[in-house]
Amino acid sequence: MMHNTTKASIPTLTLTPSRLRRIWQTGLLGTGLLAMASPSQAFDVYKTDTDRVEFSGRLSAYAVFQDGKDDEIYNGGSRVRLIHEHQFQQGWSSIIRAEWGVDPWFKDGTDAHYKRMLYAGVAHDKWGRFTAGKQYGPWYDMIAVNTDWFWINGGEASGTFEGRNGDGGLHGTGRPDNSLYWKKDFGQFTTGVMYQLGHDGKHGNDSPVFQNGVIVTDDNGLPVMERELSGYERDYSYETALNWQPNEDVTIGGVYHHTELSDYDNNGASENGDIDAWLLGGHWSPGNWYIALVGGEYRNHIAGSTLDSSEAFVDKARGVEFITHYSFKNLVPGSDAIEVYAGLNHLKDTDSCRVPSD
Repeated sequence: MMHNTTKASIPTLTLTPSRLRRIWQTGLLGTGLLAMASPSQAFDVYKTDTDRVEFSGRLSAYAVFQDGKDDEIYNGGSRVRLIHEHQFQQGWSSIIRAEWGVDPWFKDGTDAHYKRMLYAGVAHDKWGRFTAGKQYGPWYDMIAVNTDWFWINGGEASGTFEGRNGDGGLHGTGRPDNSLYWKKDFGQFTTGVMYQLGHDGKHGNDSPVFQNGVIVTDDNGLPVMERELSGYERDYSYETALNWQPNEDVTIGGVYHHTELSDYDNNGASENGDIDAWLLGGHWSPGNWYIALVGGEYRNHIAGSTLDSSEAFVDKARGVEFITHYSFKNLVPGSDAIEVYAGLNHLKDTDSCRVPSD
């Protein structure tokens, strides 16, 4: 049976004052949505000619109204971050970044904090940028970022924040943990390569050994136990991406991703859970317009629950994400622009194209 999910973005109004991004967003599409974010504040805690420590973050929330039923207020990605940069001699610089997501509205009774990013690295104009830790990899940093404008449902059709956790950290397409990332410009081209180290997510359960319906015991009369594994084990993952920017208004690129992974069922049997995915995309920004499109194919990467499939992960899915917005310059005093955007997410299970039986 084929399952699709298509979601149109809610038309959104964005106000962007100089120096500080201040965003108030409202829109309607069948149901009502009200979204707001505090100014994205950033200030230097410490600054010299060679060092800078920045503290920044934002508060964000949105509410959905459905004819008075199931009205909810949600955290809209509130976060805090701390960044340290240092300038060395001979053109080298370093960066350390820590960022945590929080729920300042205490929707579930706690701040629900979690680690978004934690990485460190060095950069040089000649040798490129090297970073290690939990960070955005080439999938998002170079390709999926083109259409990352949605308040809700963003990144779903691009396969970014998919996998066995919500931020794409385990599979490696979102904010991969334990990753090594190199990125370098070569004229009009930019290349990026990411390698993600292994992760053992197996869980063991000790169960007694049965023989002919009877528990086997040792010489001391104690039951003989065997360990049954469940969960998963990632050996590694990698990504490679290439962008082409012929001019300042156009960027086109693509990325390939592979994860070597084993799944373990409740009986301890191992099954191949390898992931392969491709994503192509780019943007065009003539004048006050911004138009972007990404599309990809994802094998064993999209959770079955996303597409109402009985499979844990869909064998093959394809997705397209489109965004367009227009900036009205100098319309409001003290503001750089007012921006209106709209877009579309479409995600399709392409491996279950059977007509359902009665």
